[in-house]
Amino acid sequence: MKTILLLLKFILPLVLALCLFFIVHPEAILADNSIASVQYHTPTPNPTGGFGVWATGGFDKQPTTSYYTTVGDPIKITTHTVRSTLRFGLNPFETVYHRWFISNDDGKFSQIPNETRNSLIYTPQQTGTYYIQLYTYYEGLFTKDKFYSDVITVHVLKKSIDADFLNISIDKNYLYNVKDSSNNGIVPKDAYATANPDPEDATGDISWSLDKPDLATIDENGHIVANSDGKSGIVKITGSIKNNDGSIITSKPQIIKIGGGLDNQTVHANQPATFHIQTDTDSQRDDDKDIKITWYKRSTNGQVTQLQTQTDPMTYVTSPTTKTENGDEFYAQISVKKNTIRTNSAVLNVLPPTDPNINIKSSIEDTTFHPAENTDSVINKVSSNDKLVINSKIYNSGYKNFPNSSLSIPLFPLDDKNNFNIDGITINKQPLATDDYQIVNNNFNNQKELIINLKDLKISDTKNVEIDLTTPTINAEQTINSTPYFSGTTDDSSDFQSESNKLQINLTPNQITLNPHSIQFDPIAQFQKGAIKYRTAATNAPHAVVSVEGSQRKTGNKYLFVKQAYPLQDNKRDILGANLFYKINNSIQSINNKVLVEEADGDMPLTSVIWNKKDGLLLKVNSNQIEPGQYSTKLNWTIENSI
Repeated sequence: MKTILLLLKFILPLVLALCLFFIVHPEAILADNSIASVQYHTPTPNPTGGFGVWATGGFDKQPTTSYYTTVGDPIKITTHTVRSTLRFGLNPFETVYHRWFISNDDGKFSQIPNETRNSLIYTPQQTGTYYIQLYTYYEGLFTKDKFYSDVITVHVLKKSIDADFLNISIDKNYLYNVKDSSNNGIVPKDAYATANPDPEDATGDISWSLDKPDLATIDENGHIVANSDGKSGIVKITGSIKNNDGSIITSKPQIIKIGGGLDNQTVHANQPATFHIQTDTDSQRDDDKDIKITWYKRSTNGQVTQLQTQTDPMTYVTSPTTKTENGDEFYAQISVKKNTIRTNSAVLNVLPPTDPNINIKSSIEDTTFHPAENTDSVINKVSSNDKLVINSKIYNSGYKNFPNSSLSIPLFPLDDKNNFNIDGITINKQPLATDDYQIVNNNFNNQKELIINLKDLKISDTKNVEIDLTTPTINAEQTINSTPYFSGTTDDSSDFQSESNKLQINLTPNQITLNPHSIQFDPIAQFQKGAIKYRTAATNAPHAVVSVEGSQRKTGNKYLFVKQAYPLQDNKRDILGANLFYKINNSIQSINNKVLVEEADGDMPLTSVIWNKKDGLLLKVNSNQIEPGQYSTKLNWTIENSI
């Protein structure tokens, strides 16, 4: 205690607070990637390429880089490497070797004995943090390829930690259901699932399952392999973690699609159909000259026709279809050097021409306030009691009459107590009676809706609907997305809907909000009379002292003032022998009275307050004898408007 009192006599931290309490910031914890320098060798970049052609070699399946476990509880590490196509061509019979290396915090790596595979089961014997890296190399008569994995950090804890939640991810979203012998690595057939528990240092055992074992399998390492029998469908992958207390936490399922590369397509007559070869990601759409894709069409009469390659060889777009093409099949042949694989045959289904058809175009305008950034479909800074106008033009371009039809305009969410006031509605400039429209709850889109009775809409008819609205009191920033839509029943009793373009209303309370930050000054030592104390870095440029938020829709000049509420004092109300003052451009002012800090002219917004270290609020020491303690005061920040 004596030591603490002695220190307090010479180092006096002063805290200028906007409120009479302190905020304690937790210590930052460095992530594993902050110690990447602990490595056996610099990791090799991931390989590039796809569709069986690799421009560079490396780990196409990197190991998980962070593990948490306890003594005696093993972890399972899996990897996979590929060689570049060129190197493989030079020597396809290279022997592959795997060497695992381990280190603790001292950075000295040693080889793990008797581990010569690309996977590792590591059982820790004592607590601590360990770093593991795999060195894989292919060695032949004329070539040698060396690859180093990412560094794996293993945290061995004293006791187990239970998981509260489990997320999983899958490194591919599409796998091919082809035989291995016919594939030769051209298209992806396997993938890996990864578990991400919360907290991340949970130590439970991970297990995997899927719902359709006839389509794919998954092993204990999360390795997913598609079937080789041509079976297609969607597979749900689920991960589970078993906690030390016996509880099991199960993840939300993730899906992976299994197929032969092409999906059936259904279009209406006179519309083109698009067939696209499925890949894991767009990055695998490789333009390498060694890849050749040829498209074919098999008509319902059995005739096979080779199709002309289009700009994007991964995609084939047909001409506008006809009813006679219904049932035709399309497939593609993918060739990489001497290896070839064929996709499945996808069926073209051609429906009758689209009928009926309604074209609807909508716009919105704020007639009270219209900033330059507003468009026909987006209005901004809409506030209380603004007058809005929505226009919707509805045209029947199809071949059916609609004896009964309506226009729906989604408005505020269901759980919002506010809604617009309907000032009036016209159709083709004729006012509607209040019985012809109503506001109802739509549970499907979770919004209140204005439904307008359009009555009959005959072929080639147009109805121009104008809706006048007034906004309610707006107390918070809010966005309303509204997609008007037409609903009707044709004269042959078929239901039909057609959507307009989306409208967006960005609401604002139209008020400026100040968010002052606590200010702290450098500590005062004894015998520093006359010294100037500066703010600490947290409230010096580029950091704001006061953050100004809000829409600031009002015009006219805006002024921000600051005033000190009472002298600096400690919790015993003893007054500090020092005073605050405001300095800017070599001008010094007391803040015992309000002082102008920021101003904005006309429509310009008031900006946040940012001071350089030697400007703004400073502290002058007036006494050589300062009682130890923490001193604080309150600052009053106010905004005034010229209008």
